[in-house]
Amino acid sequence: MAQCVRRLVLAATLAAAVALLLCTSSAPVARAAGTGDFTAAQRTNTLAVLQAFGRAIPKLGEVWKGDDFCSWDHLLCLPLSVTIRVFVFTYAGTLPEMPVNVDYGHVMIGNLGLWNMPQVVGTLPASWHLMKRLTSLVIEDFDSITGSLPPEWSSMPNLQTLQVRRLKLSGTLPADWSSLKSLSNVVLEDMPITGLLPPEWGSLERIQQLVLRKLKLTGPLPPQWSPMKALRFLTLDGTNLSGTLPPQWSAMASVISLNLEGTEVSGTLPPKWISMSRLQTLNLRRTKVSGTLPPEWSSMGSLANLQLSLTQVSGTLPPQWSSMRKLTQLLLTDTLLSGTLPAEWSALQSLVILQLSGSKFSGTLPPQWSGMSKARSLQLQDCDLSGSLPSSWSAIPMLASVSLKGNKFCGCVPDSWDQKAGLVVDIEDKHKGSDCLAGKDCTTTTTKPPTTTTTTTTTTTTKPPTTTTTTTKPPTTTTTTTTTTTTKPPTTTTTTTKPPTTTTTTTKPPTTTTTTTTTTTTKPPTTTTTTTTTTTTKPPTTTTTTTTTTTTKPPTTTTTTTKPPAATTTEAPAEPTTTTEAPAEPTTTATPTNTPTPAPETECEVDGCEVCEGDSAARCARCREDYFLTDEKTCLVYCDGGVAAVSSGVAAAAVVCVAVLFSVGLAA
Repeated sequence: MAQCVRRLVLAATLAAAVALLLCTSSAPVARAAGTGDFTAAQRTNTLAVLQAFGRAIPKLGEVWKGDDFCSWDHLLCLPLSVTIRVFVFTYAGTLPEMPVNVDYGHVMIGNLGLWNMPQVVGTLPASWHLMKRLTSLVIEDFDSITGSLPPEWSSMPNLQTLQVRRLKLSGTLPADWSSLKSLSNVVLEDMPITGLLPPEWGSLERIQQLVLRKLKLTGPLPPQWSPMKALRFLTLDGTNLSGTLPPQWSAMASVISLNLEGTEVSGTLPPKWISMSRLQTLNLRRTKVSGTLPPEWSSMGSLANLQLSLTQVSGTLPPQWSSMRKLTQLLLTDTLLSGTLPAEWSALQSLVILQLSGSKFSGTLPPQWSGMSKARSLQLQDCDLSGSLPSSWSAIPMLASVSLKGNKFCGCVPDSWDQKAGLVVDIEDKHKGSDCLAGKDCTTTTTKPPTTTTTTTTTTTTKPPTTTTTTTKPPTTTTTTTTTTTTKPPTTTTTTTKPPTTTTTTTKPPTTTTTTTTTTTTKPPTTTTTTTTTTTTKPPTTTTTTTTTTTTKPPTTTTTTTKPPAATTTEAPAEPTTTTEAPAEPTTTATPTNTPTPAPETECEVDGCEVCEGDSAARCARCREDYFLTDEKTCLVYCDGGVAAVSSGVAAAAVVCVAVLFSVGLAA
């Protein structure tokens, strides 16, 4: 009972409040005026113009009879103006010229709208510019009206709205209309009008909506339009306009919607357009726009609808665009875009529709996109995507449609997707159902990529000088010390099979090889010291030999003959470059490996070594496995810890090798 009483009290209170508002409201209410609300001059001159319409369209004249025009059909009288709205399909006739002997300052027609009268013929009367009070002029669906847009209409000082649609007009856009200083709304649509966009229209400072759709216009987008500070809606779709997107249009700071769909405009997306801070809709579908998506556009905080489908834009999806917090619709189908889907786009909290179909995207579906809390439609068919389907996407609350056909996915549709109410998944049947045929496709196999190693070996042989020492008396004590220092050149091989796709193998030349032989004779009486220093550096190779003979007491006969070494210069081989196309996933990078190379060559002549197996780097057939062929009859032998220089014979080389090892041990 108490509850019923409370409801009755509440209802009574609300009713009283509504009644009070209705009684006390002081808001003005528009009312229909009668003919008597106009002055005699206004009634007389307005009636004369209305009767001209009645005569030009006879059936209209049949209903427009008498002097009380405010009571006629298709007319509405307001205190300060008369509105004409005629849309009768069966009416026939012409559009009238304005009569003479009329004071148009007292003609009260403010709005003139004529629709859907295909049997009315003729042209647009230039004399209509005499209706000085006209603020709105709308003429649509007159299939038999021809001619052109009258330049004379530029003298309508109060005209704010001009809409002409679906007439058979030709000609060009009148440049004189730039003097329509009150004009705020222009719609010209679906007519064979040709010519250019008049640069002079840039002076229409009050224009807020400019729609020039489905016309035969050509030529560029005029940079001179940038002063249109009040422009909010610019629609130029369905024309043949060309040229590039003017960076100067960034000064149109009030533009909310820009539509150039189906035009021939080309070039890149101007980064300067970030100054169009109020831009909400940009439609460039089916244009020839190219280049990349500017990362700078991420600061267009108002952009909600971006359409670039069927264009030539390329590059990758900018991760920076994740800051477009108001973006609700992004259409990028059938473009040249590639790369992976940026995980950062999970921050697009307002995105509802994302269309990326028919482009060249690769990689996997980012599980992070489950953060797109308002996404309803994700269209990703006919790309090159792979991997498994992330079960996390089922957490997108409003997701209703996912299109994934034409990719390289593996595995099955996750159970969480199947269990999500209202979700429609468009994908091949092999990924669906309990008997999913692709269930085992996602096994991971790691294959080491092939390793490509290029080794370049340069061999330079310099014969050592011949030193002959003659001593009259045999030396008492002879000490021979042979010190050989060999530095093997490091070889660094780097092979990369995933980008970069270039494998470069560089073989550094050997550092330095120094051989010093010192012979000292203490008695009697001659002391001869011979120092032979051989320095070989590759490339280029320089050999320097210095021979010093010192005699403390004059010997009976001392003869020293030294043949200078031949200087051999070998040009460094060019760095070999091997290019290998990167294989598909996975990516493996080989760790640089130090590959040992033979020690610097010191030659020895071995008799009878004339036959060689294979190329010049093969072992000598008759010189055992420790020798390497350097020329037609010369082999080299390498020993652990040094290089043995053998004058002739295999046995002699073996003896010297043993001596060298023994000497090195003593030196250590």
